[in-house]
Amino acid sequence: MDYKWVKSFVVAAKSCNFRVAAEELHLSQPSITVHIHQLEHFLNVKLFKREKNRVQLTEAGQLFLIEAQQIIHQWDKSIERFKLATKGIEEKLIIAMTPLMVETIMPHVIYQFINENPSIEISILVEDSAKIEDLINSDKAHIGISLLPTRYRHWHQELLVESPLELVIPLDAFDDETGAYIDYEELFQTYTLFTHHHPTIWGDLLHKLQEKYVVTKQVSVSQSYVVKRLIKDGLGMSFLPRMIVRRERMEGRFNIVPFDEIALPSVPVYLFYKDSVKIPEELLCLFQTRDYL
Repeated sequence: MDYKWVKSFVVAAKSCNFRVAAEELHLSQPSITVHIHQLEHFLNVKLFKREKNRVQLTEAGQLFLIEAQQIIHQWDKSIERFKLATKGIEEKLIIAMTPLMVETIMPHVIYQFINENPSIEISILVEDSAKIEDLINSDKAHIGISLLPTRYRHWHQELLVESPLELVIPLDAFDDETGAYIDYEELFQTYTLFTHHHPTIWGDLLHKLQEKYVVTKQVSVSQSYVVKRLIKDGLGMSFLPRMIVRRERMEGRFNIVPFDEIALPSVPVYLFYKDSVKIPEELLCLFQTRDYL
C-alpha cells in the first residue's frame, strides 16, 4: 500500500470531489483517480460510489477513512521525528500563544529555554485566544497560552498570571510627577477610547464607564499591540494590562494614570495542554516562576 494512495483517498474523502482533491494535492485529476483505484484493488473493496451524479463514500470507505487518517498522521509524525533527529534535535514543541503575550516578557522566557536546551526545537504560533484550544485539540500545537480557559476538564490547566488593568494615555497628556488634579471627565471627552482588544472584559467595562462618564469617542481595535502604537502616536487612550506596558512604563514612553473611579477587572492568562503530552519541566518552571508584571 503506497502512501500516495492513502493521502489521495483522505483528501478526496473530505470533499468527495476528485477535482478539489487534485487541486489541493497539486496533482492531475486522473492521478487521483488512479491512486483511488490502486488502493481499492489493494484492499479489495470499493471506497467510493456514485449516486445521482454525486460521489460518496461507501460504508467500507467510511470505515477505512478512520484508519487512513491515523496512517497519515503517524507517517507524518515519523518523518518529522526523523528529520529532527538528523539535525541533532530530540524533540519539537509548538506553542500557540495569544498576541497579547507577545507584548510581555514571554518571548524572552522562551528564548532563555531555547538557549539552555538546544536539543529541543521550539515553534511559536501567534493566534487569537478563541482559536488556541482548537490548535491543541487537533495536535497542531502542544502548549496553549490563552486569555480564555480551556473547556476540556481532563487537560492540564493553570492560571499563569493575572494582570491588573491600567489607564494608559499619551505621554504629553499628563505629567504624573507634578501630582496635578486629573479630570477624568475631560479625559474621556478629549481622547478616543480604544476598546475590545480583549475577548471578554470590554462589554461590562465599557458599560460601567458609560454610566459614569460621557465617552464621546470610541474605536474598537482587536489587537492590543495596535492600541499601544495608537497611544504612542497620541491618537487616544485605553485600559491595558500592566504586563504589556511594562517596558514602556520603565522607559517613560506612556503616561499611566491612577484610576480608582470604578473597580477594574484583571486580565487572566491561562496555560494548558493535553495530559498525554509531555512538557519539559524546565520550560514549565520558567513559565510559572517568571514575574510578568
